[in-house]
Amino acid sequence: MSSYEWKRREFVKVLMTLPVGYAVGCRPERRSTAQESLGNLVLALGPWPAADRERAEEFVARFLAAEHIVGLYLPESEAVIRSLANRFPDATMASAELDMTLLTAEERKIGTQLVQQLYSLIEVRFYISNEPRWGECLGERTRYVQAPG
Repeated sequence: MSSYEWKRREFVKVLMTLPVGYAVGCRPERRSTAQESLGNLVLALGPWPAADRERAEEFVARFLAAEHIVGLYLPESEAVIRSLANRFPDATMASAELDMTLLTAEERKIGTQLVQQLYSLIEVRFYISNEPRWGECLGERTRYVQAPG
């Protein structure tokens, strides 16, 4: 066997292992998009407990679909939104506290703006005040004539 054939065989072996090497070693890590980060922030800063996760995720889907609201934050503040969202674990819902001293000035500004925007929405205000969803009928007809509990 000549040395030329040997080198060719080695080269073919290396070529055959490239797809496996690429699949194992060069797979890019999964990064969340700016919209996913914004959705995680809404879950973390919103009023929904973990028991109402489904309702909260429905709200987040509608929130992210409202371009006039999302346009206030994206694309100008993508990096700030991502860095602020990274301060919360992915499954965080209704964070009790957020230490603002640990945040940068931009994160503080965006976080405060998002909380103000979020809690000004009627669906969130209805949820906090334990009112039925917009458009749903009351379960009890005399609810408004009773003293608050």
